[in-house]
Amino acid sequence: MWRDLRLRALAEAPDAFGQLLASTQTRTDAEWEASMVPTANRAQLLAEDAGTAIGMAVLMISAGDPSRAHLYAMWVTPEARRRQVGRRLVHAATDWARMNGVREIELCATTTNSAAYQMYLATGFVDTGRREPLREGATIETHVMVARLPRVLVMGVVNTTPDSFSDGGRYLDPAAAVAHGKQLLRDGADLLDIGGEATNPRATPISADEELARVLPVIEQLAATGARISIDTTKARVAEAAVGAGATVINDISGGLFDPDMVRTVTSLASTGTLTYIAGHLRGRSLEEVFTAEAPVGWRRVAAELADRLGAFPPSVREQIWVDPGIGFGKGSEPEGNLELLRHAGDIGTELGRPVVVGPSRKRFLRALLRLGLGPGPDADPLMLDVASVAACLGAVRSGALVLRAHNVALLRAALAVYTKL
Repeated sequence: MWRDLRLRALAEAPDAFGQLLASTQTRTDAEWEASMVPTANRAQLLAEDAGTAIGMAVLMISAGDPSRAHLYAMWVTPEARRRQVGRRLVHAATDWARMNGVREIELCATTTNSAAYQMYLATGFVDTGRREPLREGATIETHVMVARLPRVLVMGVVNTTPDSFSDGGRYLDPAAAVAHGKQLLRDGADLLDIGGEATNPRATPISADEELARVLPVIEQLAATGARISIDTTKARVAEAAVGAGATVINDISGGLFDPDMVRTVTSLASTGTLTYIAGHLRGRSLEEVFTAEAPVGWRRVAAELADRLGAFPPSVREQIWVDPGIGFGKGSEPEGNLELLRHAGDIGTELGRPVVVGPSRKRFLRALLRLGLGPGPDADPLMLDVASVAACLGAVRSGALVLRAHNVALLRAALAVYTKL
């Protein structure tokens, strides 16, 4: 199947594949089958439709620099074009590269193929400005393009609340919250998500003034250490004050649905170019509405509804937005619906063209999966829940998630250190 696809590609555009033509024609089927065996530094990708190969790509990690890779032999059959096949191959190659520690992918796009060039731009590649011949002696030139892959980020949770489902009351005192935040940084957190209002089904709503009284002293002290700070809030006034105190990320589980001023506030704050907004997915205009109408939501519907939220912001601001499928928020404690969102986190990112944040840590669906019970009180085995949380995060990373929100940062970092090298 691979050999047949290569022959079709070479027949259509032999110049684009250069010296591969002769070896493709002379290799036996057995030799081609042997060449398809995965190796530690090479991924050969096939796109299929009902068992028929319709596209291919090869990604090779540099022998001299394992942080760099080259994408080549990209081709989609004529009948499968304009169906996002090329984009999905690029995203698959990018996911494989990220999981293998690659931080930069290079490719050469022929100057005569504007459609491919535009597709690479749309999937995150940038034109370096360099032009190189397709191969030695060739008259056709190529655009040398690169994509730099961000590392997976870990967002440590700091709850300054009395009623959070996991650690309510433990860090209500600002000094305790600051000490906890510093420990999370030592454990490997890339940023700290500071929240002053719990958002679980049993939480009590509070005013913006009370929320600010809880979070501002913590934000100011942790930001002073140089830490990157996220404010976990659904209120525009709290978000604005938190940014003034040093936060550079606004984590809004409602995606702007709870506060009609949030879109305007984020748009204004984003003009500096240093703000990131996380648009979460849920249904409803309040937590009461969200949890009253709980039901599983398929990943495609989540992606479509997040697209609607992105559409509320000007195009320039959308480039500064991450998206969160809202694990557990209005999806219920039934495991399968939430697991589907984790399995398809990367697909959501592909659909929207935005980085995906996931926050499965210690959520109700994991408690249900482990039969720990959903009621208040300490867990029968807190470590068991944290291990399950880490497993959920790793599944999301495999899918394509780039930001992981976690309570036990040390455990997650240890797992990522191994998982990203496998």
